[in-house]
Amino acid sequence: MRTTPDCLSCFVRQASYTADLITGVDQRLRKEIAERAAELIAGFDQQLSPPENAVFLYRMIAEKSGRPDIFADLKSTSNETALKMLPRLEKTLAKATDPLLTAILLAIAGNVIDYGSHQNFDIELTVEECLNRDLALNDLADFRYDLQEARKVLYLGDNCGELAFDRLMVQTIRQTEGEVIFAVKEGPIINDALKVDAEACGLDDLCRIISNGTDCPGTPLRKCSKEFRRAFAEADLIISKGQGNFETLSEVSAPIYFLLMVKCQVVADHVAEIAGRPVGSIKTGDLVLMKKR
Repeated sequence: MRTTPDCLSCFVRQASYTADLITGVDQRLRKEIAERAAELIAGFDQQLSPPENAVFLYRMIAEKSGRPDIFADLKSTSNETALKMLPRLEKTLAKATDPLLTAILLAIAGNVIDYGSHQNFDIELTVEECLNRDLALNDLADFRYDLQEARKVLYLGDNCGELAFDRLMVQTIRQTEGEVIFAVKEGPIINDALKVDAEACGLDDLCRIISNGTDCPGTPLRKCSKEFRRAFAEADLIISKGQGNFETLSEVSAPIYFLLMVKCQVVADHVAEIAGRPVGSIKTGDLVLMKKR
């Protein structure tokens, strides 16, 4: 997916929110960040995906503020909050008539924890709503079959907090005989998860954790590490979690299932295009499990 003119206003909003997190009453620094952000955004390469352009913006803010992990506190809080919910969610999953579908819906509910797209959300309410909603795109039958056949599953993680929900998904898919590898980011950007976050959420007890080798809030394959690209090429099934991973992989030919909550209409229209649906048939807030074709 390429960056569109509509994405540029979203970058402005992200820059403003991030600057507010770090500058407090330091208006000089805030003005400096805003001016530099405007210059960067105006020059963004619209042939790149939005996450690839976002790297330049967040690196600039980190450098000017002297804070390499701007969202560190929010990431830690998100992990703690989600882990406290985990025992109750495990009970919900244990009672489910279709554990795989329930695990998918819970994983998508966790995808709301995204400080790049949404700064205000209610995770408890989102879980309740997701468990009572239909998937706008539902390739569950194909996913169920391909999962049974897969020997190597690569799970592309997204955000902190969300990892606790991913843990339930990994627990569920590990009931097959295949190997599961969980991929996170190498360096901090927004609230995307790092290896330390995956370990904090107990994923290292369930599967092997690797880094994709980037600090991009997505998976730009040509910039990823050799280890990650090898795991990607060898995977029989790839679970691409979240909007950023979708934006960077939507045009890649691979055995991918996109699992996400749609957070903007630009992405919604691209999801519809990839799925061969009419523009407007997918909307912001929709829940998606889509096989890449």
